[in-house]
Amino acid sequence: MDYISFIRSKVGHDKIILTFAAGILTNDDGKVLLQLRGDKKTWGIIGGFMELGENSVDTLIREFTEETGISIRPTRLLNVYTNFEDSYPSGDIAQPIGIVYEVEAQEPYDISNFTNEETLALGFFSQKEIAELNLASHQHQVILDEYFAQEFRMGL
Repeated sequence: MDYISFIRSKVGHDKIILTFAAGILTNDDGKVLLQLRGDKKTWGIIGGFMELGENSVDTLIREFTEETGISIRPTRLLNVYTNFEDSYPSGDIAQPIGIVYEVEAQEPYDISNFTNEETLALGFFSQKEIAELNLASHQHQVILDEYFAQEFRMGL
């Protein structure tokens, strides 16, 4: 049983703290790779929640590969985001603690036909294009705004 299922079996839908790791990959035009999420049908940063015994880099690499098919390595820690609340289609509520990295691909990749249960589509978007998207949460918007501004505030 994965960690979230285990915790949810104990607390139901009550608000809990969950830690996730996410990565920002850009293309040569400076556009950011986002995923159309299977759970919320909204666009979001690539990443996922930690399992017991994992560190944030292992979580990032595992989740990024699962959700994109791209083998990556983190190049820079961008920020840690702690002061948000999110809800999920299941009714679960969480305070997601996000550890966000800038990443680079380890090898050439093709995202044109990649899909799975978690990822309905992938695409690279500019800041202007992202402003027109329905994002997964306010936390994702703040992360992307800070990334494009290259100004990372502490305490968010």
